[in-house]
Amino acid sequence: MWSSLVIPTFLFLGFSSVGLAPDPGSTTHENDNYPPFWDQIGGNIAEFPVQNNKIIVDPWKYMDRLRIFKILITESNKYFASFGKNNTGNVFWALTLLYGRLFKTDRFSEPPSSSRCAYESGVSSCISINSGWGGISYYVVMMYFLAAIESEFLGNLPYEVELLSREEYRSNFCYSVEECRAEYPQIMDIANRFYKYLLSRKIVSTTSGIPQYDTDEDTAIFKMWAAHQAAVDVAKPMFSDISFYSSETERDFTMDFLLATEFFEAVLYRPYFESSAEFLVGFPHRLLTDQDRNVLMSNFSRREKALITVAKLTTKINKSTGGLLLTIWKKLMTSEFARATGHFFIKRLLLIPIE
Repeated sequence: MWSSLVIPTFLFLGFSSVGLAPDPGSTTHENDNYPPFWDQIGGNIAEFPVQNNKIIVDPWKYMDRLRIFKILITESNKYFASFGKNNTGNVFWALTLLYGRLFKTDRFSEPPSSSRCAYESGVSSCISINSGWGGISYYVVMMYFLAAIESEFLGNLPYEVELLSREEYRSNFCYSVEECRAEYPQIMDIANRFYKYLLSRKIVSTTSGIPQYDTDEDTAIFKMWAAHQAAVDVAKPMFSDISFYSSETERDFTMDFLLATEFFEAVLYRPYFESSAEFLVGFPHRLLTDQDRNVLMSNFSRREKALITVAKLTTKINKSTGGLLLTIWKKLMTSEFARATGHFFIKRLLLIPIE
């Protein structure tokens, strides 16, 4: 019975967002989609300093996490060459662009309203250990990074990697391959399977001098999203308290957004550069306040209002069904046709082309 209600539910959500269609002319220049300071870093682990025969990474610096994303993209580009021109088909783009968006919208700043770790144009910054978004992001990027080291996806590194820890909330984080392996073996296993799959790929042809690997698109995307969700599942309970956010409304939006991504993941949403940039046009350009709880302020664009509203409604409906909406959605998205239909609904809800 419940399965027969899933499609009508998403039709309802789709029609409810008609009035929230994007503002005409609200296009975004391609360069604006890249994370801040993207062009100031390379994609080589040698950029990190070496002290006492250890590669030093500070995960509470925006630039260090950004370097990790660029390293992962650089090292994996060859496996995704057939998915998009000029390396735009890399499956890490969705996480990378979201990371930049979180920084640019002050979601890594010190809650509730401090300017510490806030974004300033032209100035790199820190990531507050008291930021809920910062904590969740930590698990996503660091688990991918540490699994890449453990699986030797990054090759034989000349030195051991050391992540600089913080005393605050020390028990909330793991800071080494060994520590994360001991505390969260499931995440490390899932991320390792993603890298081992890529390492098992073979060159099948060459196009314009570029090797083409036999990477299956759906398999690679499924494994990438699985590792992402495993990390989020661990991080969400740790950072659900309102003290980690600027307001209760911002906290609720965070949880709503993360639930909504599970629906996207189930349809194997393409995490490439263009599709991710299009989706993030609707990501709120500022932190939500409690004044936004019932009526969104006028300075949000229609695309932003659509994302906030649909994410909130999805959570309410999923909660009212005891989580069955998501469970059945995942079970339905097992065929190419079903996923194509699911992708259509997502575009209907959030990704209406900008006029």
